Amino acid sequence: MELSDTLFELIHSVRMNILTKVKQLDFDLTPMHLKSLKVISKIDLCTGQKLANFMGRDKAQINRLIKELVTQGLVIKKDHAQDKRSQLLVLTSSGQAIMAAFKQAEQEVFEKMLTDIPASQISAFTEIASKLKANLE
Repeated sequence: MELSDTLFELIHSVRMNILTKVKQLDFDLTPMHLKSLKVISKIDLCTGQKLANFMGRDKAQINRLIKELVTQGLVIKKDHAQDKRSQLLVLTSSGQAIMAAFKQAEQEVFEKMLTDIPASQISAFTEIASKLKANLE
């Protein structure tokens, strides 16, 4: 099997397993909403522009998504102290609770995926994956 096929199948399998776990949690959120919450939780001083850039989406689409997350009570907008033209996106306690459950679901999938794989191979895979990513940046 070629590298491209192996990577495609691995990514697809991980995504499907995570989606199955997430459906069991009954969040009533789309994968795009969950990904947005995850990105907001990871990016320091996250703004709509940073979210759009990270996700590779246009600003109008991201603004609609942010509006939905705010309406659902998962995200709030705060004034940016250094840049008065933009607002920071911050998870609410409800958004944080969803992210905690989502991270737990991810962790369960990763634990299942890594069953019977020695730590040395996991470390080697992580190192190689990091180099592959760096080569593309």
